[in-house]
Amino acid sequence: MKTILKNIMLFAAGALTLGFTACEEDGQDLNFKIQPGNELYAPADNASVNLDQGLNTSFEWAPSVAEDGGYITYEVLFDKADGDFSAPLAVKNSQMTGSKASLSISAKELNEVAALAGIENAKTGQLKWTVRAGKGLFAQTYTQANVLTVSRINLVDPLPTAVMLKGEAVEDAAGIKLIPAYLDGKAVGSGVYECFTKISEGEFTVVDELDRYYSLKSNGRIKHIVDGSSTANTLKAGIYWIKIDFSAMTYTAVQVSMIEYYAASWADNSMSTVYKTLTYKGKGVWELLDYDNEISVNSSNDTRHRFNMTTADGNKWFLGTTSSLGSSYTTDYLRVYIYTFNDNDKDWNKTYNFLVSDCGRDFDCYLYLNGDNQAGGFWHEYIFK
Repeated sequence: MKTILKNIMLFAAGALTLGFTACEEDGQDLNFKIQPGNELYAPADNASVNLDQGLNTSFEWAPSVAEDGGYITYEVLFDKADGDFSAPLAVKNSQMTGSKASLSISAKELNEVAALAGIENAKTGQLKWTVRAGKGLFAQTYTQANVLTVSRINLVDPLPTAVMLKGEAVEDAAGIKLIPAYLDGKAVGSGVYECFTKISEGEFTVVDELDRYYSLKSNGRIKHIVDGSSTANTLKAGIYWIKIDFSAMTYTAVQVSMIEYYAASWADNSMSTVYKTLTYKGKGVWELLDYDNEISVNSSNDTRHRFNMTTADGNKWFLGTTSSLGSSYTTDYLRVYIYTFNDNDKDWNKTYNFLVSDCGRDFDCYLYLNGDNQAGGFWHEYIFK
């Protein structure tokens, strides 16, 4: 095996050499030389940022120049205040996939970098940053490096592992459970939880498994409440998708305008579609009753379907799957994941299918955007008739 790997590496090196030689023979000498900008604009040296305010921090620098006028990419390097960037703590691509001489980094991301630099929770310390410009396989680090004083976010420690909404404004007196947040089929991150629920007039609070209480402030921040009392509700009455990020002490709460059942079939060179609005039943459950599944009977056996969600901010989302149907509707197959809406693939994307034996059968459909079901997460089921 070692001999094989050695031969592969020798072949690759030879091919690379031949490639360079061929370019030179064609009069196309490769030029990877860069004149680095070597000047950092912002944040200025010894500037300070308070991450507890939740604001993004903008990094800007002088652009570099490629001798052949070619494309240059940029990375922002972070290190401890006494570091030399030989092994940076973190590396972030600049805006526009690395092509722009600037970077806007969230308070959450910079808080994570500060933690790597050894700055303790809710404490103030220093780190250092610079820029690396690259062209092809070659890169140069700027000679200037700026020190940045960072005040970290006042996070709770440890992060919650179970979270609930409680209070008179919540639709279940026992509380509404939040579950770990997912987006585009992946966990959003540690300490991020979400739920779908109806909020009414009145007070409510957030509580975790350690009986720590939190309030949701009107500026999108979370505040730890020492006395555990409920707080005034800053949300209007409505059905909400609430997402709480304890790793940044922030939250979002957007009203759900509509969830639709979407079905489509391509058969006999024609596309057919069906849209049916689901009814909110309560505690994160939507239902579609007595649905006539006629569209699933077609010459192509095309039974695609999913759920589409529209939120009050104008955004749209797919509620569906990327899994394939086997010989039965397994619990895993019927799981529901939230995906970013893609207008270019809206007819085909993230869809489920029916078993052939169920095509044409009427059914009731229940969509569970909660954790109170056999899947323990977002899920749906059909009750065929």
